[in-house]
Amino acid sequence: MHLIPHSWSHLHILVSVFPSVGLVFALGFYIAAIATKNELMKRTGLAALGILAILAIPTYYSGYGSMAVLAHDPKISQDRMDSHLAWGLAGLTMLVITGLAAWYELWRFRSRGRLSTNAVHLVLGLGIATLALMIVVGELGWEISHHELQIVTKAATGISASDIPDSTQTPQTWSHIHMILNHFPTVGFVFSLAFFIIALVMDNDGMKRASLVGFTICAILGAPTYVTGAAAMWALKMLPGISMAAINAHRDFGLLTLFGLAFTGITSWIALWRYRYLARFSNRSLMMVLIFAIITLGIMAETGHRGGQINHPEIRTEPLPTDAAAYWSPYIEDTINNVIWFVPWQTVHFFGYSLVFGTVLAIVLRILGFWKSVPFSAVHRLLPLGVFGVTMNIFTGMLMLMADTFRYVNETTFAPKMFLLPVGAIAVLYFSLSNRLWSVKAGEDAPMSAKWVAVIVLLCWVGVIMGGRLLPYV
Repeated sequence: MHLIPHSWSHLHILVSVFPSVGLVFALGFYIAAIATKNELMKRTGLAALGILAILAIPTYYSGYGSMAVLAHDPKISQDRMDSHLAWGLAGLTMLVITGLAAWYELWRFRSRGRLSTNAVHLVLGLGIATLALMIVVGELGWEISHHELQIVTKAATGISASDIPDSTQTPQTWSHIHMILNHFPTVGFVFSLAFFIIALVMDNDGMKRASLVGFTICAILGAPTYVTGAAAMWALKMLPGISMAAINAHRDFGLLTLFGLAFTGITSWIALWRYRYLARFSNRSLMMVLIFAIITLGIMAETGHRGGQINHPEIRTEPLPTDAAAYWSPYIEDTINNVIWFVPWQTVHFFGYSLVFGTVLAIVLRILGFWKSVPFSAVHRLLPLGVFGVTMNIFTGMLMLMADTFRYVNETTFAPKMFLLPVGAIAVLYFSLSNRLWSVKAGEDAPMSAKWVAVIVLLCWVGVIMGGRLLPYV
């Protein structure tokens, strides 16, 4: 199995993302528990931070073992490895301190029957400080094996300028962003699934909602992750030692992952939306989320393994594929390039944006003080239309991207569009989660915090639509 490590390097790649990216989601659930005063979520968050501290042990030993292997590679910088080791020791030490504080408070809970507010906030502060260190550690670690991050010009690749046409040059920034971003849907999905299973066993609605929000955020992040991966393909395909067949094998499973994330995320959001009206969750919908999540996690594991093989020869145990045309992605790319297929998808894409913007505008106007004759719960019923529009845009957008990836990712307005899209989509979650906003009656004003979020949502979606519309012209 791909998840069974067969070398120090393989183990380090598998576990090292949890003390860094995993810490983001552990702290996210922990902060949500503090904000909602959910005691079970607080204890689960403390346990998650404690488990991450335990993972510091295999992370350190696998990293140290990897250094011994990579030291023989002339392309690897010993200074960069030493710097990564020093910062890594500092980060892992802080992680262990945070975990010990978390375990100690859980131990005290057994005798006292309650958590100390001071201890809860102390663990939070230690966790945030640890995360700051882990950001530095992660960046230094990625730079060890990913030499493309230092490539600025064609000359830096070691290939003559005549060998790489200008028409194939895509900024390596896309590779860098993809390398960082792709860990968030994967690691976040693991944490969301773990919290979700605990929530189902303990029958805690607060944890169920938090887990469903986690699934929804991972689904939203799936779109920019796939886009940056497609852009990274163009940035990497002309570099020495990179197999286009291996990239296409990764792209195929990346597309399946996008569908899996979408099914899980949409089902999760529908459960959250219905909860507002029923004040309870449907067991059938929760089981559906669980099934989708387990299947998606399996697909993501294979996607991650195939992606790791592209740039990490030290973890390869079997020969890389050699036939770049033996996969779905090139076939889909050629098919969508046909005008007969491209134009219908583009039409559906524009219709989806109309649904999204119409829904956003109606809800935002009510929050900002227009249409005060209706309660917020009335405009809340429009949200499924917007989610349907976003779903249409994600799938049609991905197909259109496959048809002409190079042109899209190198357009001036494409990067801002892809940045604003997840920000706007995640901000919309506030409309489904805020109790204060939900309780706004006819004639009442929305809270000021909701007005700020509404402005952010409106500006983001205006930016997304403008960025997409200007693609052919700038």
